[in-house]
Amino acid sequence: MQNSLDAIGLNPGRIDLSFQGHPGGKTTSVTCRDDGGGMTNLQDLRVVFHTSKTDSHLQRGRMGRGFKEMLCIAQQATVISGSRKIEFAMEDGRRITRYTTLEGNDVAGTMVEMVMPWHPQVIRQLEAYFRGLLPPASVQLRVNGQVIQTREPAHRIQANLTTELFEDGKWIRPSRKTLIELIPVTGDGTPLVYEMGIPVCAVEWTQPLHVNVQQRVPMNPCRDAVASGYLVKVHRVCLPLLLPQMEAGQVLQDWVGAAAASCPPEVQREVISRGFGHNIARSVPKMGVRQFDEDAREIGMKVVDTRQTSGGFREILQQHVPTTREAVDQRNQELLATAAGSSFGTEEAFRGQGRADQQRRRLIEAVGGKEHVQAVMDFARWFCQQLLDGYSDSSICSVKLALLRPVNAVATWSQDDVLTLGIDSSGIWTEPLGDDSLTTLIHETAHHLNAHHGRDFHKEMEILAGRAARIMLTRADVVRAHWSSLMPLDSAISAK
Repeated sequence: MQNSLDAIGLNPGRIDLSFQGHPGGKTTSVTCRDDGGGMTNLQDLRVVFHTSKTDSHLQRGRMGRGFKEMLCIAQQATVISGSRKIEFAMEDGRRITRYTTLEGNDVAGTMVEMVMPWHPQVIRQLEAYFRGLLPPASVQLRVNGQVIQTREPAHRIQANLTTELFEDGKWIRPSRKTLIELIPVTGDGTPLVYEMGIPVCAVEWTQPLHVNVQQRVPMNPCRDAVASGYLVKVHRVCLPLLLPQMEAGQVLQDWVGAAAASCPPEVQREVISRGFGHNIARSVPKMGVRQFDEDAREIGMKVVDTRQTSGGFREILQQHVPTTREAVDQRNQELLATAAGSSFGTEEAFRGQGRADQQRRRLIEAVGGKEHVQAVMDFARWFCQQLLDGYSDSSICSVKLALLRPVNAVATWSQDDVLTLGIDSSGIWTEPLGDDSLTTLIHETAHHLNAHHGRDFHKEMEILAGRAARIMLTRADVVRAHWSSLMPLDSAISAK
């Protein structure tokens, strides 16, 4: 079949392949006839590795080897091309070769018939195999009388792939530019790699597509497996085209990771976003009292443990995804930079006349006005200071305002114990003594000892929650005296 397809080449042609079992059920005849260019010297068929053809990576046959191997297995064989005929047979217990010139009965192309030592039951397997071929559009292929239809590719890809060439008496594997056709799989068939229409091996992916490579596919000497690393190269070439159609579960398969490791950075980033999602960080071990994985989850990040990913995914994750420590540190730096760069007090906002001052005044008026905002800031300063006074060190809390919505924060705490409240976040201003507001103040004060949201931070929050309950119980008169306007209406009535 390889020789017939090579003999026809790019020209229109026809190949008829047939199998017939012999009486007694011990042998099967295989006949292949084509109308290609024919053979010039039938005597070459007797010598292994000898051929009259010029080798090319665009030929399926392997330079004087394949036909001879079949001939060694056959019990008898006949080859006719043009007016020449050669027969291989057994006479008196020995192999003989007979040459004949045909008179007036030339064969266009070549006809080969071999009697193989195969039980006729093998015919069903042979038919199934050859019906899976992908003949070129210009070739009409019949297998036991059934026409094998040409299948239209879903995609075509230009690529450089390793191939095989016989040069100076040895096989070499250069890279050549070629065309890859991706052809839909019919039924529940297995996706295969094809060498110019002839099946070679499984593609080893779950995409319902065959890969038809339009040049020789490098294989091992037994031709039962492709060269090491070849499938990864095929996967890498096809991945950018297939990726937009793939779901997360498909993207996380091992073949994608192995292929992506050598893809361009933009493809690697798309693999990560489709497979792992956005806003992700790589897990790191706990470092002393700091647990960066927990910190990252606190700020809404998805933590990926690269130890549980295959090598290819691990490599691209390390290239493009920050560790949880890096992500948390960056987040903290953004918060602190925003708080420090845009912080202000109520007096500053109402003293200046610039555009920024006007915006600040509008925001202050939107959440209740200058007096209300100042009262909330005073209470926050007093409350957080009461919490700080429970520590042995002497720390002083101060309060500022800033625009924190751009960094998706309500409040932040600096290393020098400056509490910055987001003037563009409504919750803390509408219910300054409500559950959420008090939780925010306790949370931020816990950063006095713990910059990160690890286990120690949460333990500290529990301590401060108890301390806050004691403060609000024992100092309730102070809160009523100074900030009764901030209390919910029912609490204010109860106080009276």
